[in-house]
Amino acid sequence: MKRFFYIFMIGLVAIQPVYGQNLDAYLDMAAEQNPRVKAVFLAYQSALQRVPQVGALPDPQLSMGVFLRPMQQMMGNQVAQISLMQMFPWMGTLDAAKEEAALSAKAKFDAFRDVRSSLFYEVKAIWYALYLIEQERQITAENIKIMHSLETIAVNRFKSGATSGGVSPTPTGKETSMPIATGGKGMTSIASSGQMDPGGAGQEMAMGNNTNSAGKSELVDVLRTQMAILELENELHLLVDSKRVLVAHFNTLLNRAVDTEVEIANALQAPPLPIPVAQFPDSIVANNPILSMLEEEERALFAKKKVNHKMSFPKVGVGVQYGILQPRDGNTNPRNGRDMVMPTISINLPIWRKKYHAAVQEAEFQRVAVTEEQREMHNTLLVSYEKALRDFEDAERRTGLFKKQTGLAEQALRILIVSYGAGGNAFEDVMEMQLRLLNYRLGLMNAVVDQNVAVAMLERLMGR
Repeated sequence: MKRFFYIFMIGLVAIQPVYGQNLDAYLDMAAEQNPRVKAVFLAYQSALQRVPQVGALPDPQLSMGVFLRPMQQMMGNQVAQISLMQMFPWMGTLDAAKEEAALSAKAKFDAFRDVRSSLFYEVKAIWYALYLIEQERQITAENIKIMHSLETIAVNRFKSGATSGGVSPTPTGKETSMPIATGGKGMTSIASSGQMDPGGAGQEMAMGNNTNSAGKSELVDVLRTQMAILELENELHLLVDSKRVLVAHFNTLLNRAVDTEVEIANALQAPPLPIPVAQFPDSIVANNPILSMLEEEERALFAKKKVNHKMSFPKVGVGVQYGILQPRDGNTNPRNGRDMVMPTISINLPIWRKKYHAAVQEAEFQRVAVTEEQREMHNTLLVSYEKALRDFEDAERRTGLFKKQTGLAEQALRILIVSYGAGGNAFEDVMEMQLRLLNYRLGLMNAVVDQNVAVAMLERLMGR
Protein backbone atom coordinates (compact mmCIF):
# COMPACT_ATOMS: atom_id res chain seq x y z
CA MET A 1 0.00 0.00 0.00
CA LYS A 2 2.82 2.42 0.85
CA ARG A 3 4.52 1.55 -2.43
CA PHE A 4 1.34 2.44 -4.30
CA PHE A 5 1.06 5.81 -2.57
CA TYR A 6 4.71 6.53 -3.37
CA ILE A 7 4.18 5.82 -7.08
CA PHE A 8 0.94 7.77 -7.12
CA MET A 9 2.50 10.86 -5.54
CA ILE A 10 5.36 10.77 -8.05
CA GLY A 11 2.77 10.79 -10.83
CA LEU A 12 1.16 13.93 -9.39
CA VAL A 13 4.32 15.94 -8.82
CA ALA A 14 4.77 18.77 -11.32
CA ILE A 15 7.76 18.27 -13.59
CA GLN A 16 10.42 20.91 -13.18
CA PRO A 17 11.40 22.85 -16.33
CA VAL A 18 14.67 21.33 -17.48
CA TYR A 19 15.14 22.38 -21.08
CA GLY A 20 17.10 20.52 -23.69
CA GLN A 21 18.58 22.12 -26.73
CA ASN A 22 17.10 25.54 -27.33
CA LEU A 23 14.39 25.70 -29.98
CA ASP A 24 16.13 28.76 -31.43
CA ALA A 25 19.16 26.60 -32.20
CA TYR A 26 16.98 24.25 -34.25
CA LEU A 27 15.46 27.23 -36.07
CA ASP A 28 18.91 28.53 -36.98
CA MET A 29 19.92 25.07 -38.14
CA ALA A 30 16.80 24.76 -40.29
CA ALA A 31 17.38 28.19 -41.85
CA GLU A 32 20.94 27.24 -42.76
CA GLN A 33 20.41 23.66 -43.93
CA ASN A 34 16.88 23.30 -45.27
CA PRO A 35 17.07 22.58 -49.04
CA ARG A 36 13.87 24.43 -49.89
CA VAL A 37 15.06 27.60 -48.16
CA LYS A 38 18.38 27.33 -49.97
CA ALA A 39 16.65 26.88 -53.32
CA VAL A 40 14.41 29.93 -52.85
CA PHE A 41 17.34 32.06 -51.70
CA LEU A 42 19.35 31.00 -54.73
CA ALA A 43 16.39 31.98 -56.91
CA TYR A 44 16.52 35.43 -55.30
CA GLN A 45 20.25 35.70 -55.97
CA SER A 46 19.63 34.62 -59.53
CA ALA A 47 16.98 37.32 -59.96
CA LEU A 48 19.45 39.94 -58.72
CA GLN A 49 21.74 39.11 -61.62
CA ARG A 50 19.09 40.27 -64.10
CA VAL A 51 19.44 43.90 -62.99
CA PRO A 52 22.80 44.58 -64.67
CA GLN A 53 21.73 42.58 -67.70
CA VAL A 54 18.60 44.53 -68.55
CA GLY A 55 20.20 47.86 -67.66
CA ALA A 56 23.06 47.52 -70.12
CA LEU A 57 23.14 48.80 -73.67
CA PRO A 58 22.88 46.27 -76.48
CA ASP A 59 26.20 45.06 -77.81
CA PRO A 60 27.67 47.17 -80.62
CA GLN A 61 27.68 45.65 -84.08
CA LEU A 62 30.96 45.38 -85.98
CA SER A 63 30.99 44.38 -89.63
CA MET A 64 33.81 44.03 -92.12
CA GLY A 65 33.82 43.52 -95.86
CA VAL A 66 36.52 42.92 -98.50
CA PHE A 67 36.06 43.71 -102.16
CA LEU A 68 37.15 40.88 -104.41
CA ARG A 69 37.86 43.50 -107.00
CA PRO A 70 38.80 46.94 -105.71
CA MET A 71 36.02 49.48 -106.14
CA GLN A 72 37.20 52.57 -107.91
CA GLN A 73 36.50 55.70 -105.95
CA MET A 74 37.45 59.28 -106.59
CA MET A 75 40.05 59.05 -103.86
CA GLY A 76 41.39 55.68 -104.90
CA ASN A 77 40.49 52.02 -105.09
CA GLN A 78 38.49 50.77 -102.08
CA VAL A 79 39.58 47.30 -101.07
CA ALA A 80 37.78 46.86 -97.72
CA GLN A 81 35.19 48.41 -95.44
CA ILE A 82 34.72 48.27 -91.65
CA SER A 83 31.59 49.55 -89.89
CA LEU A 84 30.75 49.87 -86.20
CA MET A 85 27.21 50.59 -84.93
CA GLN A 86 25.79 51.13 -81.41
CA MET A 87 22.02 51.12 -80.90
CA PHE A 88 20.42 53.23 -78.15
CA PRO A 89 16.89 52.55 -76.86
CA TRP A 90 14.53 55.39 -76.17
CA MET A 91 15.33 57.53 -73.17
CA GLY A 92 14.23 55.94 -69.87
CA THR A 93 13.80 52.46 -71.30
CA LEU A 94 16.85 50.99 -69.58
CA ASP A 95 16.00 52.65 -66.27
CA ALA A 96 12.49 51.21 -66.38
CA ALA A 97 13.89 47.78 -67.24
CA LYS A 98 16.32 47.96 -64.30
CA GLU A 99 13.49 48.99 -62.01
CA GLU A 100 11.38 46.04 -63.15
CA ALA A 101 14.22 43.59 -62.58
CA ALA A 102 15.04 45.03 -59.16
CA LEU A 103 11.41 44.87 -58.03
CA SER A 104 11.11 41.31 -59.32
CA ALA A 105 14.20 40.42 -57.28
CA LYS A 106 12.62 41.99 -54.20
CA ALA A 107 9.54 39.86 -54.79
CA LYS A 108 11.80 36.80 -54.88
CA PHE A 109 13.33 37.86 -51.58
CA ASP A 110 9.87 38.19 -50.04
CA ALA A 111 9.10 34.70 -51.34
CA PHE A 112 12.25 33.55 -49.55
CA ARG A 113 11.06 35.25 -46.37
CA ASP A 114 7.71 33.49 -46.65
CA VAL A 115 9.30 30.07 -47.12
CA ARG A 116 11.62 30.67 -44.19
CA SER A 117 8.74 31.84 -42.00
CA SER A 118 6.70 28.80 -43.02
CA LEU A 119 9.66 26.58 -42.18
CA PHE A 120 10.02 28.17 -38.75
CA TYR A 121 6.35 27.59 -38.04
CA GLU A 122 6.57 23.96 -39.13
CA VAL A 123 9.66 23.36 -37.00
CA LYS A 124 7.96 24.90 -33.97
CA ALA A 125 4.72 22.98 -34.49
CA ILE A 126 6.49 19.62 -34.81
CA TRP A 127 8.76 20.39 -31.85
CA TYR A 128 5.70 21.18 -29.73
CA ALA A 129 4.02 17.99 -30.97
CA LEU A 130 7.10 16.01 -29.95
CA TYR A 131 6.94 17.58 -26.52
CA LEU A 132 3.26 16.64 -26.24
CA ILE A 133 3.87 13.04 -27.30
CA GLU A 134 6.76 12.70 -24.87
CA GLN A 135 4.63 14.03 -22.01
CA GLU A 136 1.77 11.72 -23.00
CA ARG A 137 4.23 8.83 -23.03
CA GLN A 138 5.47 9.69 -19.55
CA ILE A 139 1.97 10.11 -18.16
CA THR A 140 0.85 6.85 -19.75
CA ALA A 141 3.86 5.04 -18.28
CA GLU A 142 3.08 6.52 -14.85
CA ASN A 143 -0.53 5.41 -15.15
CA ILE A 144 0.58 1.90 -16.05
CA LYS A 145 2.59 1.81 -12.81
CA ILE A 146 -0.41 3.10 -10.87
CA MET A 147 -2.69 0.52 -12.49
CA HIS A 148 -0.22 -2.25 -11.60
CA SER A 149 -0.36 -1.04 -7.99
CA LEU A 150 -4.16 -1.04 -8.11
CA GLU A 151 -3.99 -4.54 -9.57
CA THR A 152 -1.82 -5.64 -6.64
CA ILE A 153 -4.31 -4.23 -4.15
CA ALA A 154 -7.23 -5.88 -5.97
CA VAL A 155 -5.40 -9.22 -6.07
CA ASN A 156 -4.64 -9.04 -2.35
CA ARG A 157 -8.27 -8.23 -1.57
CA PHE A 158 -9.40 -11.09 -3.79
CA LYS A 159 -7.05 -13.51 -2.02
CA SER A 160 -8.26 -12.33 1.38
CA GLY A 161 -11.87 -12.76 0.33
CA ALA A 162 -11.19 -16.19 -1.15
CA THR A 163 -9.49 -17.36 2.08
CA SER A 164 -12.33 -16.19 4.32
CA GLY A 165 -14.88 -17.60 1.89
CA GLY A 166 -13.20 -21.03 1.96
CA VAL A 167 -13.32 -21.42 5.77
CA SER A 168 -16.92 -20.57 6.57
CA PRO A 169 -18.60 -23.23 4.40
CA THR A 170 -16.62 -26.06 6.03
CA PRO A 171 -18.41 -26.20 9.42
CA THR A 172 -21.77 -25.94 7.75
CA GLY A 173 -20.95 -28.95 5.61
CA LYS A 174 -19.90 -31.03 8.66
CA GLU A 175 -23.12 -30.41 10.61
CA THR A 176 -25.37 -31.34 7.73
CA SER A 177 -23.48 -34.61 7.23
CA MET A 178 -23.84 -35.88 10.83
CA PRO A 179 -25.42 -39.43 11.25
CA ILE A 180 -29.08 -39.55 12.44
CA ALA A 181 -29.87 -41.68 15.55
CA THR A 182 -32.83 -44.15 15.51
CA GLY A 183 -33.79 -43.90 19.23
CA GLY A 184 -36.65 -41.79 20.54
CA LYS A 185 -34.36 -39.59 22.50
CA GLY A 186 -32.16 -39.43 19.56
CA MET A 187 -35.11 -38.37 17.48
CA THR A 188 -36.03 -35.79 20.09
CA SER A 189 -32.45 -34.65 20.21
CA ILE A 190 -32.31 -34.37 16.47
CA ALA A 191 -35.66 -32.66 16.39
CA SER A 192 -34.60 -30.15 18.98
CA SER A 193 -31.33 -29.60 17.23
CA GLY A 194 -33.21 -29.38 13.96
CA GLN A 195 -35.14 -26.45 15.34
CA MET A 196 -31.91 -24.53 15.82
CA ASP A 197 -29.68 -25.81 13.03
CA PRO A 198 -31.68 -24.54 10.05
CA GLY A 199 -31.37 -20.97 11.32
CA GLY A 200 -27.65 -21.31 11.98
CA ALA A 201 -27.03 -23.08 8.69
CA GLY A 202 -29.02 -20.43 6.82
CA GLN A 203 -26.98 -17.68 8.37
CA GLU A 204 -23.74 -19.40 7.47
CA MET A 205 -24.97 -20.05 3.92
CA ALA A 206 -25.90 -16.36 3.56
CA MET A 207 -22.48 -15.39 4.83
CA GLY A 208 -20.95 -17.78 2.34
CA ASN A 209 -22.99 -16.29 -0.49
CA ASN A 210 -21.98 -12.77 0.54
CA THR A 211 -18.36 -13.85 0.69
CA ASN A 212 -18.58 -15.46 -2.73
CA SER A 213 -20.24 -12.32 -4.11
CA ALA A 214 -17.50 -10.17 -2.62
CA GLY A 215 -14.86 -12.49 -4.04
CA LYS A 216 -16.41 -12.22 -7.48
CA SER A 217 -16.41 -8.45 -7.17
CA GLU A 218 -12.73 -8.44 -6.24
CA LEU A 219 -11.98 -10.75 -9.17
CA VAL A 220 -13.79 -8.36 -11.51
CA ASP A 221 -11.65 -5.55 -10.10
CA VAL A 222 -8.52 -7.52 -10.95
CA LEU A 223 -9.71 -8.20 -14.48
CA ARG A 224 -10.75 -4.59 -14.94
CA THR A 225 -7.29 -3.34 -13.98
CA GLN A 226 -5.65 -5.86 -16.29
CA MET A 227 -7.80 -4.69 -19.21
CA ALA A 228 -6.92 -1.08 -18.44
CA ILE A 229 -3.21 -1.97 -18.33
CA LEU A 230 -3.42 -3.66 -21.73
CA GLU A 231 -5.12 -0.60 -23.23
CA LEU A 232 -2.52 1.73 -21.74
CA GLU A 233 0.35 -0.43 -22.97
CA ASN A 234 -1.11 -0.43 -26.48
CA GLU A 235 -1.47 3.36 -26.33
CA LEU A 236 2.13 3.60 -25.14
CA HIS A 237 3.37 1.64 -28.16
CA LEU A 238 1.34 3.88 -30.47
CA LEU A 239 2.89 6.98 -28.89
CA VAL A 240 6.38 5.58 -29.42
CA ASP A 241 5.63 4.89 -33.09
CA SER A 242 4.10 8.33 -33.57
CA LYS A 243 7.13 9.96 -32.01
CA ARG A 244 9.42 8.13 -34.43
CA VAL A 245 7.47 9.53 -37.39
CA LEU A 246 7.58 13.07 -36.01
CA VAL A 247 11.31 12.82 -35.30
CA ALA A 248 11.90 11.76 -38.91
CA HIS A 249 9.81 14.68 -40.20
CA PHE A 250 11.59 17.12 -37.90
CA ASN A 251 15.03 15.94 -39.01
CA THR A 252 14.12 16.22 -42.69
CA LEU A 253 13.28 19.88 -42.09
CA LEU A 254 16.81 20.28 -40.73
CA ASN A 255 18.24 18.23 -43.62
CA ARG A 256 19.92 15.65 -41.43
CA ALA A 257 19.62 11.92 -40.76
CA VAL A 258 16.03 10.95 -39.97
CA ASP A 259 17.02 8.98 -36.87
CA THR A 260 18.98 11.81 -35.25
CA GLU A 261 17.87 12.36 -31.68
CA VAL A 262 15.81 15.48 -31.04
CA GLU A 263 16.17 17.15 -27.67
CA ILE A 264 12.89 18.34 -26.23
CA ALA A 265 12.05 20.48 -23.23
CA ASN A 266 10.72 18.68 -20.16
CA ALA A 267 8.27 21.50 -19.53
CA LEU A 268 6.56 24.04 -21.72
CA GLN A 269 5.24 27.36 -20.53
CA ALA A 270 2.08 29.04 -21.80
CA PRO A 271 3.38 32.05 -23.76
CA PRO A 272 1.81 35.51 -23.88
CA LEU A 273 0.90 37.29 -27.09
CA PRO A 274 3.97 38.86 -28.75
CA ILE A 275 2.21 42.22 -29.26
CA PRO A 276 -1.09 43.77 -28.12
CA VAL A 277 -4.16 42.41 -29.88
CA ALA A 278 -5.08 45.77 -31.39
CA GLN A 279 -1.73 45.96 -33.22
CA PHE A 280 -1.99 42.59 -34.96
CA PRO A 281 -3.95 43.59 -38.11
CA ASP A 282 -1.66 46.50 -38.95
CA SER A 283 1.44 44.47 -38.15
CA ILE A 284 0.30 41.61 -40.39
CA VAL A 285 -0.47 43.95 -43.29
CA ALA A 286 2.87 45.72 -42.89
CA ASN A 287 5.11 42.69 -42.36
CA ASN A 288 3.53 39.67 -44.02
CA PRO A 289 5.96 38.49 -46.74
CA ILE A 290 3.23 37.31 -49.13
CA LEU A 291 1.57 40.72 -49.14
CA SER A 292 4.95 42.36 -49.59
CA MET A 293 5.77 39.99 -52.45
CA LEU A 294 2.51 40.77 -54.24
CA GLU A 295 3.09 44.48 -53.75
CA GLU A 296 6.56 44.20 -55.30
CA GLU A 297 5.15 42.17 -58.17
CA GLU A 298 2.54 44.85 -58.81
CA ARG A 299 5.22 47.55 -58.89
CA ALA A 300 7.38 45.39 -61.14
CA LEU A 301 4.51 44.94 -63.59
CA PHE A 302 3.90 48.67 -63.60
CA ALA A 303 7.56 49.14 -64.51
CA LYS A 304 7.17 46.45 -67.17
CA LYS A 305 4.25 48.40 -68.59
CA LYS A 306 6.50 51.46 -68.86
CA VAL A 307 9.18 49.38 -70.59
CA ASN A 308 6.69 48.04 -73.13
CA HIS A 309 5.40 51.53 -73.74
CA LYS A 310 8.90 52.92 -74.34
CA MET A 311 9.68 50.03 -76.65
CA SER A 312 7.14 51.53 -79.03
CA PHE A 313 9.41 54.54 -79.57
CA PRO A 314 12.22 54.55 -82.14
CA LYS A 315 15.66 53.20 -81.36
CA VAL A 316 18.57 55.25 -82.58
CA GLY A 317 21.86 53.82 -83.78
CA VAL A 318 25.10 55.75 -84.07
CA GLY A 319 28.11 54.37 -85.89
CA VAL A 320 31.03 54.88 -88.16
CA GLN A 321 32.19 53.33 -91.41
CA TYR A 322 35.86 53.09 -92.30
CA GLY A 323 36.85 52.49 -95.92
CA ILE A 324 40.35 51.27 -96.81
CA LEU A 325 41.57 52.75 -100.11
CA GLN A 326 44.59 52.11 -102.30
CA PRO A 327 46.17 54.86 -104.45
CA ARG A 328 45.08 54.70 -108.04
CA ASP A 329 47.61 55.25 -110.81
CA GLY A 330 47.17 58.49 -112.72
CA ASN A 331 44.99 60.07 -110.05
CA THR A 332 46.28 63.56 -109.31
CA ASN A 333 43.89 64.16 -106.41
CA PRO A 334 45.96 65.15 -103.40
CA ARG A 335 43.79 62.78 -101.24
CA ASN A 336 44.46 59.85 -103.55
CA GLY A 337 44.74 56.65 -101.52
CA ARG A 338 43.67 58.14 -98.21
CA ASP A 339 41.22 56.01 -96.18
CA MET A 340 37.63 57.19 -95.85
CA VAL A 341 35.78 57.72 -92.55
CA MET A 342 32.01 58.17 -92.59
CA PRO A 343 29.78 58.71 -89.47
CA THR A 344 26.43 56.94 -89.73
CA ILE A 345 23.11 57.05 -87.95
CA SER A 346 20.20 54.59 -88.09
CA ILE A 347 16.69 54.64 -86.70
CA ASN A 348 14.53 51.64 -85.89
CA LEU A 349 10.97 52.58 -86.85
CA PRO A 350 8.30 50.76 -84.77
CA ILE A 351 5.51 51.18 -87.26
CA TRP A 352 3.58 47.99 -86.39
CA ARG A 353 1.77 49.48 -83.42
CA LYS A 354 -0.59 46.65 -82.52
CA LYS A 355 2.06 44.46 -80.96
CA TYR A 356 3.34 47.27 -78.77
CA HIS A 357 -0.16 48.21 -77.69
CA ALA A 358 -0.89 44.56 -76.89
CA ALA A 359 2.30 44.32 -74.81
CA VAL A 360 1.26 47.36 -72.77
CA GLN A 361 -2.22 45.93 -72.21
CA GLU A 362 -0.77 42.57 -71.23
CA ALA A 363 1.33 44.15 -68.49
CA GLU A 364 -1.63 46.20 -67.30
CA PHE A 365 -3.90 43.16 -67.04
CA GLN A 366 -1.20 41.29 -65.15
CA ARG A 367 -0.81 44.21 -62.76
CA VAL A 368 -4.55 44.40 -62.08
CA ALA A 369 -4.65 40.63 -61.53
CA VAL A 370 -1.88 40.87 -58.95
CA THR A 371 -3.74 43.72 -57.26
CA GLU A 372 -6.80 41.50 -56.90
CA GLU A 373 -4.62 38.69 -55.55
CA GLN A 374 -3.24 41.12 -53.02
CA ARG A 375 -6.74 42.02 -51.83
CA GLU A 376 -7.70 38.35 -51.62
CA MET A 377 -4.56 37.56 -49.64
CA HIS A 378 -5.25 40.50 -47.34
CA ASN A 379 -8.70 39.10 -46.55
CA THR A 380 -7.34 35.57 -46.14
CA LEU A 381 -4.66 36.73 -43.72
CA LEU A 382 -7.19 38.57 -41.59
CA VAL A 383 -9.33 35.43 -41.41
CA SER A 384 -6.24 33.39 -40.48
CA TYR A 385 -5.44 35.97 -37.81
CA GLU A 386 -8.93 35.72 -36.32
CA LYS A 387 -8.68 31.93 -36.27
CA ALA A 388 -5.23 31.97 -34.66
CA LEU A 389 -6.40 34.49 -32.06
CA ARG A 390 -9.46 32.35 -31.33
CA ASP A 391 -7.23 29.28 -30.92
CA PHE A 392 -4.96 31.21 -28.55
CA GLU A 393 -7.82 32.47 -26.40
CA ASP A 394 -9.47 29.04 -26.37
CA ALA A 395 -6.19 27.38 -25.37
CA GLU A 396 -5.68 30.02 -22.68
CA ARG A 397 -9.13 29.30 -21.22
CA ARG A 398 -8.57 25.55 -21.38
CA THR A 399 -5.22 25.94 -19.63
CA GLY A 400 -6.85 27.63 -16.64
CA LEU A 401 -9.75 25.17 -16.67
CA PHE A 402 -7.62 22.02 -16.74
CA LYS A 403 -5.32 23.36 -14.02
CA LYS A 404 -8.31 23.71 -11.69
CA GLN A 405 -9.82 20.39 -12.73
CA THR A 406 -6.50 18.60 -12.30
CA GLY A 407 -6.16 19.90 -8.73
CA LEU A 408 -9.70 18.85 -7.84
CA ALA A 409 -9.29 15.43 -9.45
CA GLU A 410 -6.04 14.83 -7.53
CA GLN A 411 -7.78 15.56 -4.23
CA ALA A 412 -10.73 13.33 -5.10
CA LEU A 413 -8.45 10.50 -6.21
CA ARG A 414 -6.47 10.60 -2.97
CA ILE A 415 -9.68 10.28 -0.97
CA LEU A 416 -10.95 7.39 -3.11
CA ILE A 417 -7.63 5.54 -2.90
CA VAL A 418 -7.57 5.82 0.89
CA SER A 419 -11.14 4.54 1.01
CA TYR A 420 -10.42 1.62 -1.31
CA GLY A 421 -7.19 0.73 0.46
CA ALA A 422 -9.09 0.60 3.76
CA GLY A 423 -11.47 -1.98 2.37
CA GLY A 424 -14.09 0.17 0.71
CA ASN A 425 -15.94 -0.78 -2.43
CA ALA A 426 -15.04 2.29 -4.49
CA PHE A 427 -12.88 0.57 -7.09
CA GLU A 428 -14.99 1.74 -10.03
CA ASP A 429 -14.83 5.26 -8.67
CA VAL A 430 -11.04 4.98 -8.36
CA MET A 431 -10.74 3.79 -11.95
CA GLU A 432 -13.07 6.50 -13.22
CA MET A 433 -11.28 9.26 -11.31
CA GLN A 434 -7.87 7.99 -12.40
CA LEU A 435 -9.02 8.10 -16.03
CA ARG A 436 -10.50 11.55 -15.51
CA LEU A 437 -7.26 12.81 -13.97
CA LEU A 438 -5.34 11.36 -16.91
CA ASN A 439 -7.64 13.18 -19.33
CA TYR A 440 -7.28 16.43 -17.40
CA ARG A 441 -3.49 16.24 -17.39
CA LEU A 442 -3.41 15.44 -21.09
CA GLY A 443 -5.93 18.20 -21.71
CA LEU A 444 -3.72 20.68 -19.85
CA MET A 445 -0.69 19.74 -21.91
CA ASN A 446 -2.72 19.92 -25.12
CA ALA A 447 -3.93 23.38 -24.14
CA VAL A 448 -0.39 24.63 -23.45
CA VAL A 449 0.84 23.19 -26.75
CA ASP A 450 -2.12 24.68 -28.63
CA GLN A 451 -1.35 28.05 -27.07
CA ASN A 452 2.27 27.86 -28.24
CA VAL A 453 1.20 26.76 -31.72
CA ALA A 454 -1.28 29.65 -31.91
CA VAL A 455 1.46 32.13 -30.99
CA ALA A 456 3.70 30.53 -33.62
CA MET A 457 0.95 31.00 -36.21
CA LEU A 458 0.51 34.66 -35.26
CA GLU A 459 4.25 35.14 -35.65
CA ARG A 460 4.07 33.33 -38.97
CA LEU A 461 1.41 35.76 -40.19
CA MET A 462 3.71 38.64 -39.23
CA GLY A 463 6.59 37.08 -41.16
CA ARG A 464 8.68 36.18 -38.13
